[in-house]
Amino acid sequence: MNKKTTDYNPDRRTAADLQAVSKTLLPFSRQLLGARGFITVDILTKWPEIAGEEIACFSWPECIDFKRGEKNNGTLFLNVVSGACALELQHREKFILDKVNTYFGYAAVARLKIIQTSNLNKTAAANLSVSEPKKTLVTPEEENYIRSLSAEVGSPALKELLQRLGRDVYNDNKKRSE
Repeated sequence: MNKKTTDYNPDRRTAADLQAVSKTLLPFSRQLLGARGFITVDILTKWPEIAGEEIACFSWPECIDFKRGEKNNGTLFLNVVSGACALELQHREKFILDKVNTYFGYAAVARLKIIQTSNLNKTAAANLSVSEPKKTLVTPEEENYIRSLSAEVGSPALKELLQRLGRDVYNDNKKRSE
């Protein structure tokens, strides 16, 4: 009985030997977290896809809690970064529940429990980014035309809003034609 033995040689390693950590970690974490009340790790890893980018930028799921022995009509615990965000999620609760249940394909979640926290996790902090100001594509002639249209408006605040609207209309038209 001949056994072929291979000696370990660290110099012979290639890129083909490398694996993504998630490939090894996700099956293990699915078992571990599934035993603690999560229906799936997907709610954690795919939250932006489930809830949408807008909601995911200021919230992240903590867990789904079910009654003992059940796997439906659970409570989704969501962390949010501020009171304003909590109020926004409270108003969008039905929408969020519909999105989560649609993702899972059954009534997995029946209610939200919103938790305000000042501690951002790394994912949420990465999602919170300051958007760059819009680049103005209005030519000087177009700017003069916009100002002439709003010249007779008496309120300075309304005048400024109308001028901004005019610039945005020109910008949108130019972006569409590009």
